[in-house]
Amino acid sequence: MRVERIVCWEADATNAMTQAAGRLYERTLEPDERIPWAWVERSLAAGGKPNARGWSRHLLLAAPEGKTDDPAALAGYAYGAWLPGFGGYLCYLGVAETARRHGVGSRLMGQFFKVMAVDAGNAGEPLPFVVWESHQPGASATDADWNLWTARTRLFDRVGGLWVEGVDFQSPNFADDDGPPVPLQLFMKPVDVPATAFDAARLTALVGGLHERVYKNKPGDALYVATLPPGTKPRLRPAKVAGQRRATA
Repeated sequence: MRVERIVCWEADATNAMTQAAGRLYERTLEPDERIPWAWVERSLAAGGKPNARGWSRHLLLAAPEGKTDDPAALAGYAYGAWLPGFGGYLCYLGVAETARRHGVGSRLMGQFFKVMAVDAGNAGEPLPFVVWESHQPGASATDADWNLWTARTRLFDRVGGLWVEGVDFQSPNFADDDGPPVPLQLFMKPVDVPATAFDAARLTALVGGLHERVYKNKPGDALYVATLPPGTKPRLRPAKVAGQRRATA
């Protein structure tokens, strides 16, 4: 795919383009990392308005100009939510393989940050940050997997993302309730709060808040404790630094 000018828009109904996004979602994420796509499609009925939990959920799509109704031309998607009293949460991001290295990921993330700022403003709150997760390859991963991870962390760096070093976030296994948790790396973009304000205590609260608000895990629960064992002292580092680290186990 030769991408010249990418346009982004918010999906507001299930149609051929959202179905294409669902297929791309399943190609770009492992089963243990993803919720059923039907849950994403159901959220579209709210039109970005807060649900019973106060979340304002959004699905953004990207395609070349003039091809926004062509499922074969879908370049990428981003899905996430504004969580009142917390911040922005980018749940999922995917770019079609044929559209990579054309700025699609940057375009989607930039647009998502703007949507989060609007939601925060509508709620009369600041937007302290936008946080997201990403799955680092395991020790048995191929060179291609590691090259993709490096490219992903460089993307995060370009959009102003920072790596929360010192935390392996343990998330539920969506493919198997009894399966092992999925370890994820956390990244965040400070918005209305400067990066210098996120010391170890504030980052620990952010990580704990993500468990409580998104995964419904409380202090003392197994995944919460595994993510934040005693003595954890997270710190912010440039996102691209995470791309230089290879798993050893």
